[in-house]
Amino acid sequence: MVYLPRQLCILAIFSASLLMAGCTDSEPQLAALEVEQEPPPTEGAPVGATRLRSVYVPAYSHLPRASKPHKSLLSILLSVRNVDSNSAVTLTHVDYFHTSGHRVRRYLKGPRTLRPLETAEFQVDTYDDAGGSGANFLVFWEGPSDAHPLLTESIMWGAMGPGFVSFVSRGVELDRRPDPEVFMLDESDLAPPASDKAGARP
Repeated sequence: MVYLPRQLCILAIFSASLLMAGCTDSEPQLAALEVEQEPPPTEGAPVGATRLRSVYVPAYSHLPRASKPHKSLLSILLSVRNVDSNSAVTLTHVDYFHTSGHRVRRYLKGPRTLRPLETAEFQVDTYDDAGGSGANFLVFWEGPSDAHPLLTESIMWGAMGPGFVSFVSRGVELDRRPDPEVFMLDESDLAPPASDKAGARP
């Protein structure tokens, strides 16, 4: 029979105790991960009076290249998101502007309701360069004064030389709402209302 020094025996017993305690402590933690999490508390629905609001969204229908007069054409997707989970809002106008500041297209012929968490999308085709390198959108909308602001983004993508480019511009809510009827518009500039897309190819 082999006898171990007393100190070694004590150390072995202590290590075994720590190992057993570690296994015991881990069991409740694993069990806690399996328990379903309670749903987050909900916020009350907006109750404020109707407020007229507007958003400016920068966009780029093309980017200039060093070898003039060549330019890289880009597709544009305008994404308008109602991030409020308790309130519908109404889009009244979605207008597209040229670099010079004049309006070249209106996407809506009438108001469009966005349900809670719904997204509306508006597209500018790659070969539609009416906006230029300094194009922009104005999004006019209305809803309860305490509703969350819209999340608006323009996503651009296209070929750039031998490669590919894609980037996003975030909209800015305006403090002073411009008059949507100030800018001249010809009926021929109205985008197809069915798909809310401009310049779509058959």
